[in-house]
Amino acid sequence: MPLIDEALRVLGLGWIGGLLGIGGLIFGYVTYVRSRRRTTMAYVHLGEHLLGSASDTLPPLIDVRYNGIAIPRLTKSLVIIWNNGENTVAGTDIVVKDPLRLQVGTDGDILSVSVLKTSRVVNDVRICHSESTAANEAMLTFDFLDANDGVVVEILHTSTDRKPRIKGTLRGLPKGFTNLGQFTRPKPQKNARKDKVLKVVSTVSIFLACSAGFFTAMYSPSFSLSDMQQSLNSGTYAAVGALAGFFCMWVIDALSSRRRYPKSLHLEALE
Repeated sequence: MPLIDEALRVLGLGWIGGLLGIGGLIFGYVTYVRSRRRTTMAYVHLGEHLLGSASDTLPPLIDVRYNGIAIPRLTKSLVIIWNNGENTVAGTDIVVKDPLRLQVGTDGDILSVSVLKTSRVVNDVRICHSESTAANEAMLTFDFLDANDGVVVEILHTSTDRKPRIKGTLRGLPKGFTNLGQFTRPKPQKNARKDKVLKVVSTVSIFLACSAGFFTAMYSPSFSLSDMQQSLNSGTYAAVGALAGFFCMWVIDALSSRRRYPKSLHLEALE
């Protein structure tokens, strides 16, 4: 039948093989990502000066005290720490001579440190700041951290530096913790579902429009194989390029708007 012969000719075109090859590469990459086993720890941070600033202390006429001690400024730093790999990290991997600790610059003191949230209670994450530690450091310990297990820590201090750092050594992690920088406040939860629906509708609409155009042309009374070949030569690469561009924009938007930490560590205070 002519229609079947023409369909077979279309399926035999080289561009379909190229698309299948690209699909195979994508499938192979996804399979690799799902099967890899890494040991890595990461953290993000967010800081602000509640009183005073990075360059100036409080005016002389303003006297602010914390626990009876006058302070030049008040800075709040939030740190989100989690297991960003696939392998479990044990608390016994912390090197005794170089324990894990949070550090907030060198020109201030830690006033208080508290755990706002942990992934699971059994992780037994603890933050300790005492007279035996440096004034600008707090000790960090835990029992174990599976993949995506972590903790949200709030530090009140007097340093001009709002960016806390993680010091110390973990066995099997010679490069230390990965600093992913300042995290982006996630979008309000009430709009998250609406955004997802809009993205799905947009993707499905483009797919349906392309399918409708293809089948309309294929089953048109004036349709011929020479017409299809000419259309494919002139418009196929443009259509594929447009779809690829849309997909790239969708991926970029998803990566830029996503949380840079596990969902289990999300707090409304982080929005």
